[in-house]
Amino acid sequence: MTHSQRLGRNKNLRTVFFGMGGATSALVLGALLAAGVDVRGVVLAAGRFARATRPEPIVALPPPLLALRAPGEPSAAQLAHDHGIALLELRHAGEPATLQAIAALRPDIACVACFPLRLPAPLLAIPPLGFLNMHPSLLPRHRGPAPLFWAFRAGEHETGVTIHRMDENFDTGPIALQSPVALPDGIGGDAAERACSRLGAELMVAALRSLGGGTLALQPQPPGGGYEPWPASGSWWIEAGWPARRAFNFMRGAESWGRLYRLRVAGRDLALAGALSFAPDAVLGAPLREQGETVQIQMSPGVLCARLAWSRAQSD
Repeated sequence: MTHSQRLGRNKNLRTVFFGMGGATSALVLGALLAAGVDVRGVVLAAGRFARATRPEPIVALPPPLLALRAPGEPSAAQLAHDHGIALLELRHAGEPATLQAIAALRPDIACVACFPLRLPAPLLAIPPLGFLNMHPSLLPRHRGPAPLFWAFRAGEHETGVTIHRMDENFDTGPIALQSPVALPDGIGGDAAERACSRLGAELMVAALRSLGGGTLALQPQPPGGGYEPWPASGSWWIEAGWPARRAFNFMRGAESWGRLYRLRVAGRDLALAGALSFAPDAVLGAPLREQGETVQIQMSPGVLCARLAWSRAQSD
């Protein structure tokens, strides 16, 4: 189903959208609006600084704050303003004022795309049909806030998008719809996120269409999977025992994070600034070869060529 298809004769559910200021939330919200979904409110997560400095658990953002539009595609806030939709900024999800503000919108259903705050049971219980979340992985794999990062780090050639009903835990609720997304060699994280967002937008509209027609089936998540946290400093280490393809694709996929990749090989500590190429079956004849600002590293199997940030003798 394309974004332009309407909900037709199905019940047009009163919907509240939860998201952030980035492209993923804007793309999904835009798809809902293009499909004719009755969006009654847009709730955006306040930044960490705002949550720490403002006492109100939830505040309305009036249109004058949105007078200056950002270049490029409209944000979720801009879409709300353009369509005359109530726009709220959420700081604390479980406070009585938050529950009252969401209940006042009288939602049948809530849709979530890239929302960082845990939603407590009293909030989840407000829409009679619950909350549907778009998660960019094939659940139960890669639960948590950075599923694409961990898919790249694991060397996976496919990820996906899951629409699931939310419960109090992160990404554990029953599955409504699910579809794969390919991760070809060398794809960047931003491109992969956009591919997942486009597919997720279509799946969210399809889920609402089925829910409005009374045909949406929910299935418990299969066993397995697990929660993966926000990447820590150790998450950027790679191993010479990895295949060259895995290291190359991880480095390309995580490049937008702007971090250095660390590697220890042949008594050297290396910091790599980015991946240049890989030869999946090549044999270098040495553990590594440094050539100015580039380095070739014998992986298992294959050879990785990368930009070298610095190199030094390994310390104990």
